[in-house]
Formats: sequence, structure tokens, C-alpha cells
Amino acid sequence: MPARSQGFKSEALTHALDAAIAGDTRALYELLARMGGLPGPRVNSGVVLAFANECAARGAKADPLVVKMATLDVDTAPGASKYEILPVCGVAALGARAASDATAMRALATLHDCAEDLRFRVRDGVAEALARIGDVRGEPLVHDLASWMDGYFHAAAVLRAIADPRWLTRISSPTAVIARLDEGFELAKNAPRAASRYPGFKSLIDALVLAPAEAAARFGVPVFDMLARWSTNKDPALREIVEKVLSSPKLAGRFAEEVTRGRAALAATEAPRRDPKTYVGPTRGRGRKRGR
Repeated sequence: MPARSQGFKSEALTHALDAAIAGDTRALYELLARMGGLPGPRVNSGVVLAFANECAARGAKADPLVVKMATLDVDTAPGASKYEILPVCGVAALGARAASDATAMRALATLHDCAEDLRFRVRDGVAEALARIGDVRGEPLVHDLASWMDGYFHAAAVLRAIADPRWLTRISSPTAVIARLDEGFELAKNAPRAASRYPGFKSLIDALVLAPAEAAARFGVPVFDMLARWSTNKDPALREIVEKVLSSPKLAGRFAEEVTRGRAALAATEAPRRDPKTYVGPTRGRGRKRGR
């Protein structure tokens, strides 16, 4: 049986899931919490995948439970506690349902809300869920998620999902992918200076380093053309992103010529360095000194 379709190996979990779908979640929640691997360094991904597959197999009757679990608040399922597995499982099941049933695509609205969850494992699960949906939906999903590109966490989830080979290899044209990448760069460019302290902004920057490298390895020249455009931007943070993308080991051999072109574009638009003969460095503050 393919890993994608594997479900529970435990009869107790199977019965508990059926009871939870019928309205009694107590046994399911406790079993998942016991087997979920939390608190700990990593979640039990096998249990998460099995739960998602079981819910997909049960179809629409599992949807109320799946949505309830995905949206459990931090008081019911605190982060870094054993109960965090519950919303993680819910998010995974949303992806499995939408991937297996076109009528369940309304799950995207719930995933959108989960993308800015306070618990990072729940947020990480959104990108995984989108990649699973993209594996089935392919290119149309890239267009469907355009509305997500106006928020840091949401845009980061989309870009991380697009970078997943399961989805990326199902996209035949680079046009929509480049549009989402451009929107990610625009979002970063227009961010206020204070945004650098936001976890969401940091997630976006990380995704902007990851996704273009994967897209360039998939589509080649059109993505490098986009990077060349962004290399002319004067924002040091955006230029650093482009440099990191061009430094990806995925691109070094096969696309050496394009990498060289990108670096040349960066060099050609680099701000002139200060003359070391006239630059005296930072000047000391002249305000009143305290504590002397």
C-alpha cells in the first residue's frame, strides 16, 4: 500500500476516530496526545499522516471533526504540549480531504486562518497541506492562492509549499509561480522597518530564499530573469536574498551561466562603496550620558 494511503494500524485509534466523528472526541484526543511525540523535538509524522489518510477515506462526514481539530485554540491545545498534535492532525487532514475531494476545497479558507496560528508546528502543517493539495490540483492551485500573498505568514506558506517537489513538478508553466514569487518580493520590499522583528516577516524571508531556488531548478531561465530584475533593487535585504538564491547548490552546476549572469546584475547595481580616505565611520553619540 502506498505511504500516501496508509491509515491507522491501531484498532483503538480507528474506533476512537469513529467515535469522534460521531461526537465523542475524548478517546481520540488522548490517544493522539499519547502517540504524537510531543512535547519533544519532533512530532510523530507517521501518526499525523495516518490520521489525515483516515479522514480522507471517511469523506465529508469527517469534515466537522477535522475543522474543529485544526482550529483548536491555544488554551485547549497549547503549543509545546502533547495536545499540540491535535491541531497539527487537523491541518494535515484538511489537506488530505481537499486533495481527495474537489468539493472539499473550502478547506483553503480554514488553512488560511491556520497559516498565522501562534503555534509554529500548526503553521508548518499548512505548507505541507498545500503541497499535498498541489500534488493533485497542480497549476490551478497556484492561481487560487493569489489572495494569500498579502500577509507574511500566508505568503510564506504558499512559497514553501510551491517549493515542495510534489507540487512543483505538477506545474507545467512558470508564469503563475513567478507571479507569486514577485508578490512575495513586493511584500518584503514594502514592509515597514519594524517588520524585521516580526516572526511572520522572518518566515517570508526564509521562504523567499527557498522557493526561487527550487523554481529556478525546475523552470530555468524565466526564474533567473525574475531574479535579475530584483537584483537591481537597492534594498540590501532583497539583494541578500537574491545572492543566497544564486548560491544554492542546486543551481551551481546545471545553471552556472545563469548564476553568473545574476551575480553580474547584482555587481552592476551595487551601491558605490564609501571612500576609505574620507569615511570616518560611525560618530559617537553626543547626547547626555547616563550612569556615569
